[in-house]
Order: sequence, then structure tokens, then C-alpha cells
Amino acid sequence: MTNTFLSFQKRFAVQKVEKPESIEFIVIDLFCGAGGTTTGFANAKNKKGDPIALIAVCVNHDHKAIKSHWENHPEVYHFEEDIRILNLGPLIEILRAYRKAYPNAKIILWASLECTNFSKAKGGQARDADSRTLAEHLDRYITAIDPDYVQIENVVEFMSWGPLDKKGKPISMKSGQDWLRWRNHINSFGYRDEWKELNSANFGAYTSRNRLFGCFAKSGLPITWPEPTHSKLPSTITDLFNSSLKKWKAVKEVLDFEDEGQSIFKRKKPLVEGTLQRIYAGLIKHVAGGEKAFIAKYFSGRPAGKVTSIDNPLGTLTTACNQSVVNVSFLTKYYGTGNNVSSIEEPAGTLTTKDRFTKVQCNWLDKQYSGKHNHQSIDQPAGTIMTSDKHALVSAPFILNPSHGGHTMHTNQPCPVIIARQDKAPLYLVNYSQDPNVSIEIYEGDSETMIKIKEFMALYGISDIKMRMLKVLELKLIQGFPLNYKLFGNQSDQKKFIGNSVVPHVVQSWVEAQCLN
Repeated sequence: MTNTFLSFQKRFAVQKVEKPESIEFIVIDLFCGAGGTTTGFANAKNKKGDPIALIAVCVNHDHKAIKSHWENHPEVYHFEEDIRILNLGPLIEILRAYRKAYPNAKIILWASLECTNFSKAKGGQARDADSRTLAEHLDRYITAIDPDYVQIENVVEFMSWGPLDKKGKPISMKSGQDWLRWRNHINSFGYRDEWKELNSANFGAYTSRNRLFGCFAKSGLPITWPEPTHSKLPSTITDLFNSSLKKWKAVKEVLDFEDEGQSIFKRKKPLVEGTLQRIYAGLIKHVAGGEKAFIAKYFSGRPAGKVTSIDNPLGTLTTACNQSVVNVSFLTKYYGTGNNVSSIEEPAGTLTTKDRFTKVQCNWLDKQYSGKHNHQSIDQPAGTIMTSDKHALVSAPFILNPSHGGHTMHTNQPCPVIIARQDKAPLYLVNYSQDPNVSIEIYEGDSETMIKIKEFMALYGISDIKMRMLKVLELKLIQGFPLNYKLFGNQSDQKKFIGNSVVPHVVQSWVEAQCLN
């Protein structure tokens, strides 16, 4: 492993900009990965539209990740090295040149510390004590660089950093002890600190990744936080004082619906029961509207295409006794509270290093006339075809996320968190098609959940369910990278780099809030 990325950079040169007076920040990006943080800083502009930050140095130990970073940000000086053993001499020289070229700029040391051994995604597994102490190595950078700001990004559980027992498990009674001790240690270098949780969907991203951000600032320097531009429910009372807030972006805006995927019934390797349960939970949430029990009307032995909530009055009772009660159950979050099935009208959850999302889709006709009752099943004849076509096939897909026990979400939401291990638990896009002439057959070997799915399909006239993993191009856009952003390695490598990255929207919003111009 080389100390500098000489295979791509032959010599160092300070970056030049058209308006050097606009540059307010020079950035050292530790744990830079494929470039989420750097992209956010590079996109940041002042009110005049001028760039306000230059990324001078990036450090990462992963060859493919740093190669991806260099390909997209060749102006940055790269170190392919572990931050714990990096020779800081060249970095100090580079920073000295930048300080000379931009004497009024503040120095930011950014550290997206390794989060795996703090995250709740680790579950009950033992933690890597050495990995959890990477934060301890920042003090030698602070001593060598003397930055104006030290900015931190990590999972919220970073605040629970504390001692481990002999089995490598966190000691609950000592939760947060090491985090408080470490904060006090960094502040002893002449800083004060503030911490805040920021959700990327609140800043216009297509993913609802919630992370902890911290800022250590030298005495006399302001700590400024970005104001949200979006909200999950802009009309709620908490947002009444900010009427300009937009609704969270829907992940469906960046999904490829032309690629429907493969039928769940025609796979060489049958889906496991857990996946089928998550698909069924998605059907209940996104097709049945989340009703735990509902009344289904039958005529001539077939569903009538309408269900009534048990909270509403029952329909007319006929001599044919054509109504039956259908009971279903929900899958709940593995976080201890609430239902973990999400709509695609909202941002996706946090994109983590493991791909854990799946997309599911159901269809109906939206006749697009004035009035409220213009939706109909595609099992019914279409309405009158006018010279101006008023019929549109409407899709309501959802994403299946196997992460943390699994859940589903509608594509009208932001995407869930993209994790790095997409090869182990990928996000899936699930689609439905409907055909009243197709019969749903139940076979002797069908599992209990498969039978429930088929019964549900018969009730709603669904003829097929298709599913596929989300693609790299989709994941890039969801996380906030441009479509032409270059990533190296195989599909698993590229998805890992996306899941490991910081969402650029949050970084850009934060540095623009700090801008003095």
C-alpha cells in the first residue's frame, strides 16, 4: 500500500478558481470513500453562485474506493492509506500551500468515522473494539493541522460509545462514557462542540438517511446548522412557521419502471419464507391500505374488486351471503416500535452498505377527469376513450428492504437507508400485474405465506408479482450522486461504495449554512 496515490497523481498543485475570494473553506476529507462528502462540498455555492469550498486532501484505505474518488475528483490530492498510520508530513506541506493561496479560508477536518461497530444494524453481534477507537486517532491530525473546524458524521449510536465486556458486547450501564470522554479530549485542544441529528430527506435527497453530525469549532468561530428545505408532512403544526417547506421527494422519481423484474413464482431458486412474509406485508400495507381486517364482497364466486373497512357500515346483506371477513396480520419493525412498512411517496430509508430494499408495484387506471372518484380496477372495462386520452396506467410499487429483519415501503416516499452489503441483503423493486382471466392456483408444496399471497392476489385480481434488485444507477441517484458518477469494481463493490457514502445533500446544505457571504 502506497502512502500517496502516485499511480494517478505525479505531483501536487494547489487548485485555482476564478474568484479566489469566494473560497471560505479548505477541506481534508478523512474516510473519503468514493466521494459523498467531497461531492457535497464541491457542490456548495454562495448566494452569488460561486464555489465556497475546496477539497485539498482525501484519505482512504480501499484501493477501488479511492480510485473511484480520484476519477471524479482528480483535482484532489489522494492518500491511499489507513488514517492510523498515514505519514502526515506530505499532508502538512499540501495544507501549507493552500493556506498561502487562500489565507482567509477556514480549515475543516472532516471525519466520517467507521460506523459498523456502533450501528444498531450490528444487532447482538460482538463489536470490534479497535474499530470503535478510530476516533482516538483524530488528535494527531488536530495537532499537526490545527484546523478551525472538526466535523464528524456517524450513526446516532456513536453517542452510546462505551466500554465492552469480555464477549465484545456493549456494557449498557456504561453507555456513552467513551463518547463523553472523547468529546472532552477534543475540546481540550481549544474547541467547543455541538451535535445534531440530520435526515437527508429533509434536504432534498431521495433517501431518508438519519445520521449524527458533530462540529468542533475554535473559540470565537460560529457553529451554524442548516435549515430543512423539505418535510415528511409540511402541513403539520411543527412546520407552520416555515411555509416554504416542500414535501419529501418520492423515490419513484429516480426508479426505472420499465424494468419490472422476474416473477416471484418462476424462479430457479424459490424465495425464502422471510422474503415472502415481507412481500405479503407490503401487499397488506400498500394494496389493502393497512387494514388488519376487512369485508370482501363476492359475486358468483369471484371478488367484486372492492373491500370495506370494518370501521365502516357493512354493505347491503343479500340472500346470497356474498360478504366474508378477511383477517390479515402485519409485520412490525425490529426496532421495537411501530410498523416498518413504508410508502414510496416518501424518501427511502437510509442507504446502508448492505442492499436491503425491494420494490413492489400494483396497477390501476386513473381516468384523470375532474372529481374524486376516477380510479378503477384494470379488471373492469375502460371508460370511454376520448380524443384526449384520459386513461393512464398508475403504478403503486413498493420497495422491499430485508435490513434489520425486513420491511417494505411505498415508492412515494424517500428510499430507506442504502447499506453497503447489497450482495447480502439487497433492496428490491416489486411490481404487480392484473388480469381477471388468470386463475391463481395453490399447490400442495406452497408454504403458509405463499398461500396467503395467492389468496390476496385472487381477492384483488392480481395475476403476477415481479421483483428485482435496485440497480447501481438507481442507487447512485437515490444517494445523491450524479448519474455520470464513475464507480470502479464489480456491482457489489459499487453498491458498497454508495451505501458507505455520506449523502451529498446534507454536506452541501451544511457548508452553505456556514458560508459568511
